[in-house]
Amino acid sequence: MPEKKKHSIQSEAYEYIKKKIMMCEYLPNQLLSESILQEELGCSRTPVREAIRRLEQEGLATVLPKRGIVVSGFSIGDIRSIFEVRMLIEPYAVQTYGEALDQKELRRFLELFQRWENPNNRWEFYQLDDEFHEFLISGLANEYLHDLYGRIQTQNVRLRVMSGQMIASRLDRTVREHEDIARVCLEKNWELAAEKIRWHLECSRTSYFEAIVQNNGDANLL
Repeated sequence: MPEKKKHSIQSEAYEYIKKKIMMCEYLPNQLLSESILQEELGCSRTPVREAIRRLEQEGLATVLPKRGIVVSGFSIGDIRSIFEVRMLIEPYAVQTYGEALDQKELRRFLELFQRWENPNNRWEFYQLDDEFHEFLISGLANEYLHDLYGRIQTQNVRLRVMSGQMIASRLDRTVREHEDIARVCLEKNWELAAEKIRWHLECSRTSYFEAIVQNNGDANLL
């Protein structure tokens, strides 16, 4: 098989499995079968193993000897760590570098949130959510903080999907909180915008903890 085609199949396998994990179609702590993944993807063992190896490096899956592949779960500590990073970076980025944000883009986001209706495909919502939060830190001049934020992005998506599936009202509340943030940013009140972001993150963190309790009952591990 040509090297280019081989690499393409491996990339497709990786993206397919990663998206399934991100969208909680493969649930936290779920056992995955290598043979079933091969059937789903219509490929040989090697691309699947390479994809799992990459996902393991990213902390999204673990290979257990004689058991199989396990989708990584979340602990209360994981969620606290993720939000500690977000609380440090997002309000700081807006309060310190808000003037660098594109006002035209802010208006676009505000208009999207004002006329938002829940789509049948929730993937659209999660993409918009990611896009907005990435935009809020886009003025950040510190590349080290950008790298740190990038490391938690996939886990952020998984948490959003999980809480959105289990707490239906969370999606609507998120849109309204985003709308408030965008409006205050357009007013260039960066201190208030940072406060709005902190409030939004607090609400999100609470909903994730609630989702863990609903899913697992003891709020220990998901």
